[in-house]
Amino acid sequence: MLEHRLTDIEDPAIQILGQLASHVDVQEDLIHKGHIENLASLMKNRKDETSSGAILAMLSMLQYPFIRLTAIEKGVVETLVNHLKHKKKCLFAAYALSRILDHENIRKAMFELSAPDYIISAFKQGSFIGTVENEPGKEVLGRLMRNDDLRAAVLKAHTTAALCTMFKKGEAALNHAAFDFLDIISNYSDGKELIKESKMAIFHAVVAALDNQKWASQVNAAMALHALVGIRHSSERTFVMHEFQPVILEGLPRILKLLVHDRSYRVVGGAAALFALSKDGTIRARVREHADFKFARKDVHRMLDILFAAMEEGPHHHGAPHHHGALTFPDVHPMPARSPLVTSLAILSCVFYIPCGLTAMLAGWAIDGTETSHT
Repeated sequence: MLEHRLTDIEDPAIQILGQLASHVDVQEDLIHKGHIENLASLMKNRKDETSSGAILAMLSMLQYPFIRLTAIEKGVVETLVNHLKHKKKCLFAAYALSRILDHENIRKAMFELSAPDYIISAFKQGSFIGTVENEPGKEVLGRLMRNDDLRAAVLKAHTTAALCTMFKKGEAALNHAAFDFLDIISNYSDGKELIKESKMAIFHAVVAALDNQKWASQVNAAMALHALVGIRHSSERTFVMHEFQPVILEGLPRILKLLVHDRSYRVVGGAAALFALSKDGTIRARVREHADFKFARKDVHRMLDILFAAMEEGPHHHGAPHHHGALTFPDVHPMPARSPLVTSLAILSCVFYIPCGLTAMLAGWAIDGTETSHT
């Protein structure tokens, strides 16, 4: 059954096994006849179907103290923690641990094996993005974080560094995973403290992703700022948004510095960030007052002026945010390496959807050059 099982946790055979194990005489047979040991061994099998089937079967019986004690002695927790180290298996292992975390001897074994460090490592590589047993990875991570002892240990396991590394990469999936984690820990006092302590470092990591020659990285960093400041959900700002809004306002000069840089890709990164933040009236006002905005390149300055003016038109300009649907950026193909300035101007024109004389002309030329180079 275990080698060819369906992956649904409601597998009738596993349910029956769990029910039978409620009887003391069955527990004794399972232990003394070596069935628990054999099942623990199957959990290490290289075949995912066999390993996951054995894990689910074991989970169905670990509520019984006698079986649980034997299972720990046979290395069940050690196997699950080892699985946390492997990208392909770690989400399933985290799911299993989250289901048995309430047992004190399980937690003790986990801590002895440095499970919190491996949980953070799995989180850092985006392993909680997927689903397991029809359950989103965020729910699995949330269930792990509900335990006070485990959460405290995880928060001390270089969590700020992990979050910064994720945001610096400028990858949408990792940003999403980082937001999920911030959202989860913001429900707890120790999590709120970590957010307060790490928010400036996280902001700097996002800005580092803006200062990147890859357009995709810049877009994802801009989207991260858009989410952190809470523009899309301004009527119900979360703790995370409340904490990051003043940080972003204070950090605007770092973004504006990009606009006056001599490297054109950095100008694009700064402009993309301001585009993402442009629906916030306070941010628009701060930007306009800053010297670096006033001395930005003329084409960039004009684009942002037109964009800001457009945001303030209509009945929503008195402090209320504009809502024109989800924030979107154009899909820009790689431009010829010989024309970085033209590339940047083309991207700027696409971002703001505003034809601006020479910018629009150069943008068209750059795009034509790209299409020609790909033929």
